[in-house]
Amino acid sequence: MTFPSYRKDSIEELLASCSPSVRRLVEASRRRVLALVPGATERLRAGWGILGYDAPRYFAYVAPQADHVRIGFERGVLLEDPTGLLEGRGSQVRHVCIRAPADLRSTALARLVRQAADLGAPRPPARRRRRPAPR
Repeated sequence: MTFPSYRKDSIEELLASCSPSVRRLVEASRRRVLALVPGATERLRAGWGILGYDAPRYFAYVAPQADHVRIGFERGVLLEDPTGLLEGRGSQVRHVCIRAPADLRSTALARLVRQAADLGAPRPPARRRRRPAPR
């Protein structure tokens, strides 16, 4: 049994594999995520054929599809989503479908991206409680 390969060796190769309309949505999605989370870093997740975002931990991805783009969240099940924008049924990941540039201007999407980045932020180290000295 063989499985389809999503592997892309560069961001340029990933973009070249998209239709022109999806390529424009990918580019706009990349700009939006990076604008909403200053300091986030983008890197190709070659085996998955997606762009991943770290701030500093992995929190989101942009995944080209045949006719749209998904902006997904690694810990999406933990996000508050009062508008019901998130899709997916897995145990952890959720995504939002982007079908037009206007979808990227949603304030609900902006809240989800920022919330996801906050979940990926490092936690301060737990303080150890001092044990009382033996008597």
